[in-house]
Amino acid sequence: MSKKEFIKNEKYLKLNDEGDFVIDYPKPLEIIDFHTHMSNVVPLKLVNPETKGKSLSYPTLPDIEDMDLSVPYWTKINPDEKKKGLLSVIKFSLEGYNIFKDMVQGGTYDNCFKSQTENMIKKNVVLPLSTKKQDRSLEALRLVNDYPDRFIAFCSVHPDDPQMKEKIFKYKQLGAKGYKLKITDLELKGNFEPLIETLKVCYEVGFPVILHTGSLTHIQRENSSKLMWKLLNSTRVEIFGELLKELPDDFRFIFGHSGIAEYKLVAEYLREFPSTYAELSCQSADSIRYLIETLGSERLIYGSDWPALPQAITLSRVLLATENNPEARDHILSKNAQRILNL
Repeated sequence: MSKKEFIKNEKYLKLNDEGDFVIDYPKPLEIIDFHTHMSNVVPLKLVNPETKGKSLSYPTLPDIEDMDLSVPYWTKINPDEKKKGLLSVIKFSLEGYNIFKDMVQGGTYDNCFKSQTENMIKKNVVLPLSTKKQDRSLEALRLVNDYPDRFIAFCSVHPDDPQMKEKIFKYKQLGAKGYKLKITDLELKGNFEPLIETLKVCYEVGFPVILHTGSLTHIQRENSSKLMWKLLNSTRVEIFGELLKELPDDFRFIFGHSGIAEYKLVAEYLREFPSTYAELSCQSADSIRYLIETLGSERLIYGSDWPALPQAITLSRVLLATENNPEARDHILSKNAQRILNL
């Protein structure tokens, strides 16, 4: 099946001249994309976002024959594939590296502005991905300095950074609007105190916090080695949901990706902690409907994970889920983000 054949059955999606997915909607929309990255905010060799001519290949999209947008993204990719032995761990890690590499090469100003225009995106919230050795926060702030009408920057400081507190206060003064981190329980080695302390500093400066949540839990335990199973579950929702018990009741926490396949567990945490939110990148129309029916729409936020995924994918799912609910659509596409960011 070709992409052209695929979109015949996909309302609100079409292909642009380059064959990429873009939104197909006749009326103007007010949209803030709350989950994006760029060439210079990923912890690999820096690439200037002004670089031209770098196309995106979206390697996280499965072959068109295997694509199923009726479920949260990634949850039907090779569920029965055996992932045992060191080779499977290496292959899994290499696939992740290739995704980051594509984001670095393709996350340029040209590609971003083209996607924003085609998908009616007003602003991208740019989320840097920092490690112990690479702090990309200043690069995110650089984007806002270059194009203040296009971008909003979060900062990202690793919990083990000896200047963690000073940096978070500094980035707040420089214009950062929140804090982003992608970290696993394997990296934390079972010690969550540095992360909890970092989140308390974010609360002190008034930052909303978004973390990557959700793992590839659709893969069967019996098909995985012990190490691979730990890797696949290292960002599961429960890890971060339980941390909220250590934080103030009004701590603004955002479950990135809504936990992927664990969106129902995310809904449970949102019911328990009224200052939390769910960001919807990777979710299906049905899972978004479930979250709306369960929680209402005022704590759900549109995000795409561009350039790892096209901005149109989750956007089309939001439009499907809110066809008979324009108020929910407005909340998800922009109003909730505006409130969180104090815009």
